[in-house]
Amino acid sequence: MSSQVFSLEETYLQGTKFDNPERLQSVIVTTEGFYPHVMHVFSGETLKLFVTSTTNKPSCLTIPKKNVFLSANRGEVSESTIVFSDPGVYEVNCPVGGIKGKIVVQEHPLVRRERVRREIASEKRVKIWRPRDE
Repeated sequence: MSSQVFSLEETYLQGTKFDNPERLQSVIVTTEGFYPHVMHVFSGETLKLFVTSTTNKPSCLTIPKKNVFLSANRGEVSESTIVFSDPGVYEVNCPVGGIKGKIVVQEHPLVRRERVRREIASEKRVKIWRPRDE
């Protein structure tokens, strides 16, 4: 019997790259809050949200910074597609139920790596010639 072991460095970020990556996220609205309470996406990704509820009480999911409103009804699924181009924390709430959550948008590791590489390459070190005292 043989087994293969890969280190994180060998496999990390080596998968298929998409021109416009899409992340699918289901959200369940309950009387206690949103499940999941915190969602994570990378900047530049398209987030496709699917929202439903477990209660008969009127509920919704809103993202004020993105002007998104989705009604959450028991037995029904509402959906919306959103693009987050800038990193940051976006509040998610339901004003009727008084519940809150958040979407954390992080800079993609490949984009960050390229940005840091460009910043390092753009640093110019000026060499100053100074006479030595002998």
